[in-house]
Amino acid sequence: MIVPQDYILQKFYQYAGYPKFKKFSNTYIAGCPICREGKSWLRKRRCVYIVEDNVVCCHNCGWYSNAIKWIQEVSGLTFNEIVQESKTYDILPLDILKSDEPVKPVKQVERLPLDSINLFDENQVLYYKDNTVVQDALNLIKKRKIDIAINKPETIWLSLKDKVHKNRLVIPFYDDNSEIIFYQSRAIYNNDLKFYPKYLSKVNGEKALYNINRISSDLEYIFIFEGPIDSFFVKNGTAVAGIQENSNNMFSKLQETQLSPFKFYKKIWVLDSQWVDSASKNKTMKLIENNEHVFIWPESMGKTYKDINEYCDAKNIGSVDPEFFIENSCDGLKAKLKMSVICR
Repeated sequence: MIVPQDYILQKFYQYAGYPKFKKFSNTYIAGCPICREGKSWLRKRRCVYIVEDNVVCCHNCGWYSNAIKWIQEVSGLTFNEIVQESKTYDILPLDILKSDEPVKPVKQVERLPLDSINLFDENQVLYYKDNTVVQDALNLIKKRKIDIAINKPETIWLSLKDKVHKNRLVIPFYDDNSEIIFYQSRAIYNNDLKFYPKYLSKVNGEKALYNINRISSDLEYIFIFEGPIDSFFVKNGTAVAGIQENSNNMFSKLQETQLSPFKFYKKIWVLDSQWVDSASKNKTMKLIENNEHVFIWPESMGKTYKDINEYCDAKNIGSVDPEFFIENSCDGLKAKLKMSVICR
């Protein structure tokens, strides 16, 4: 740890509202000084310092990062100022290790499904070389061109034991510290679709943005897909892990926080083909109504392929030029006119 934990606790007690220590979970909870808890100030504690992970997060505004960045945010100090100041702190408040109310143990949410296997790790794959499910998962990765995709994740996982995500491809969502904070799993076998959706999200997990930690500054666009696999095939592709067809809230609070550093980037929504997918057509219209910039599939391509992954699979390619999405995207009246042709 760059600065002593004692110093971090000092700052948490200094800037967070009415802090309290929770012994059984080894966390500190308080009123969030960033969002001020909305109308719940002095009534709820939604800001949490997770000691084991050295992370501070808020369940109200979605703020999430390491403790030093939190101190920078609430104090206005620079990183170097924090490091220098931390060298002078050696006294803890007397009440830091006290709790004046009983607390229940907190059930820990695992980073990944039970006993996950990294399918991008050659040693792990070799160990399971005789396992049929592992081999079927690897074949799906190769068949869908995921192995050559330009924006694929650093890892892809598989669990043979997890009650919810067993025998499914697990796609990790990394934060800006390269930590997995969310995941979605995809069915490998068509037979599973009789009982479960094709995609399942992390239980009790707040939706994050896929690969937001790999947005490049040499391209001024961010391409926002609904599902992560389609975003594997374009530079600066990210995904929201599903949007509700009839909702105006396209992002979770955590996703809004993750996007905030990229406010000067131009954002383009890329959904499935509006020519063949009615849900995508309706969602596109909703995005246009919300003044979003959307990619509208050209007719010749949109009537042939349902999504970007299907297109790349057919063409045997691992990437699509960002210019293709830029040239075929628009908003406002122009977007409505293009969609009117599709909606006839």
